[in-house]
Amino acid sequence: MTIGFTAIVAAIIAERISVRAGLLSLVPVIAIGIGSVVYWQMTELGGRGDLRPRVLVQFYPMLAIPLLMFPFPPKYTRSADLLGTAALYALAKAFEALDTQIFGLGQIISGHTLKHIVAAFAIYQILRMLRRRQPLPARLC
Repeated sequence: MTIGFTAIVAAIIAERISVRAGLLSLVPVIAIGIGSVVYWQMTELGGRGDLRPRVLVQFYPMLAIPLLMFPFPPKYTRSADLLGTAALYALAKAFEALDTQIFGLGQIISGHTLKHIVAAFAIYQILRMLRRRQPLPARLC
């Protein structure tokens, strides 16, 4: 999930700002995402489990995507689908935060499991958007 959501930021940079900028940002944003997971694992092994970098990496795309979308015009249709994707991701994070409470409701499914199911729908939303979108005509200045 970390690689996917950080890569989306690079894709939006490529689409909204410039392909070159998006390509240049791809490796660093993915490396930061992977680094946050590695750091978390290392601190887990040390007995303190520091999730702060991981939390930052998980929430950064939710802030960066709208901030990149609004000032820069789209080159394709269906950009609003990304807002639906962000809403699904926020729902997934809510399920994760309520993991124990959700499991306690009937002891059938946990919030963590629901998080992964909803995150899969978010990925499907992106695939659906990519299949259905069309290039917008170039704007005259």
